[in-house]
Amino acid sequence: KTSPAETRTSGEYVMNKKLGAVAMLLSATGMGLVGTFSRGSTAGLADADKSVIGSFLAFGRMTTGIIGFTILLILMKKTSLFRATRLSPAIIMGGVSIGLSLGFYISSTLMTTIANAVFLIYTGPLFCTILARIFRKEKVSPLNGFFLFLVFVGMLFTIQIINIDDGLSFGLDLSSSSAEHPQKPLGDLFGLASGVFYGMALFFNGYRKDVDSIVRGTWNFTWAAIATLCMSIVLRPWHGVSTFTSSNWTWAAGLFVVCGLIALGFLVVAGRNLPAVEMSTISYWECVVAIICGLLLFDETLTLSGIVGGVLIMGGGFAPIIADSLARKREQQSALSTNEGAHLDEH
Repeated sequence: KTSPAETRTSGEYVMNKKLGAVAMLLSATGMGLVGTFSRGSTAGLADADKSVIGSFLAFGRMTTGIIGFTILLILMKKTSLFRATRLSPAIIMGGVSIGLSLGFYISSTLMTTIANAVFLIYTGPLFCTILARIFRKEKVSPLNGFFLFLVFVGMLFTIQIINIDDGLSFGLDLSSSSAEHPQKPLGDLFGLASGVFYGMALFFNGYRKDVDSIVRGTWNFTWAAIATLCMSIVLRPWHGVSTFTSSNWTWAAGLFVVCGLIALGFLVVAGRNLPAVEMSTISYWECVVAIICGLLLFDETLTLSGIVGGVLIMGGGFAPIIADSLARKREQQSALSTNEGAHLDEH
């Protein structure tokens, strides 16, 4: 028997929640490895090249995704469905937004700590909520507003507009850096940009739930590839690409497949087979993977401001998921009690 939570509100498609959970876990793991693969891809490059190389690596990820999903369309005999599906602005902008988000995110992992980069991309739900409030007139409860405020304050700590490392101070110092990360301020800003575009992708992907996951994935990769190609034309990462060694290309190929085709492909599958609450909960595994890689593989350390910022962003993002889950359980228990009471009255 299928519960209401396992069924789409539009159409007759029934979610396969076990498939969705496995797909989301694999997707989050792949996304969490972005920083590791991107640093292997750019080992030996000049810092100036690293600040723009993310656009090229993101383009490679999306192009690999197009190839993979085109093959799936053919093998699963969905080419006619792909042609019949109406292309809408929401589908286009969803792909464009995720492409730009990942382009900025990759460069961010190369210029700042992996922890900072992953914390900042997770400000996306904040910007998604703002867009939904403005354009869809969705209401924000006082409790959820408080959680979003925590994310906002966490963002200020992460990019060190609020800094408590050497006493309390305010203001963004674009000249601050470290020997390990000489472009850290720019990297943090790129991380914030990735969060903005991630929020836009979440917002636009909230439309057209009726579209088949393989069809939607193909369109998402197509428009994301176009967006990252345009990004590459503007940022011109070609000098860095021309210095790639065989080792760089091997890591880049791994990034394209593991963090591109596999991670984003499973994300599309998860989005169609898992309720938003459960999907969001599992997605935070990405942060765990990314932080562990940064600490163990690159000897990164977390500053006090970074720890506070990360806790606020993760807590502010995760708390609404828990609150929503508890509210759903209370509603189900209340409905069950009501039904049992009505059943007793009949007898």
